[in-house]
Amino acid sequence: MKKFFANLEEIIGGSLFIIMLMILTLQIFSRQLFDIPLTWSEALAKFIFVYVGYLSISFGIKESNHVLIDYFVNKFPPVIRNAIYYIFQLAIFVAIAVIGYLGYIMALRKVPVEIVSLHISYMYMYAALPIISILMLYRLIEVNVKHIKKKGEVE
Repeated sequence: MKKFFANLEEIIGGSLFIIMLMILTLQIFSRQLFDIPLTWSEALAKFIFVYVGYLSISFGIKESNHVLIDYFVNKFPPVIRNAIYYIFQLAIFVAIAVIGYLGYIMALRKVPVEIVSLHISYMYMYAALPIISILMLYRLIEVNVKHIKKKGEVE
């Protein structure tokens, strides 16, 4: 179970991406070979794509693959570099928390609106942001705890 959670973004995101690819391939064959378009396929693919996109952001946080322009920061002594690093980590944390909260508000507003071709509320699509924001915050904390335990100093 621990290994599953450690690779959660890859497992769920990869599986959803494969499902999305299969849905779109099915749509192409259905439309081209049988001249029967699947009315639900595009909406479902878009729905899945939203979750895959947010999971990939969480993966980027987990792997510390986010964009970092540190040309000027590297000119400072290590103590100042560390302070700047943790200030930015805190800013990222606050930004994710605010975005997650705003996503929650948007999801609540979409409860009565239906994705017609899927017969479900748009809330489920908009819920991706607050749900995965929690995972992003967890991954950000996890990365910083590992960073502190490892050596605590920015390279």
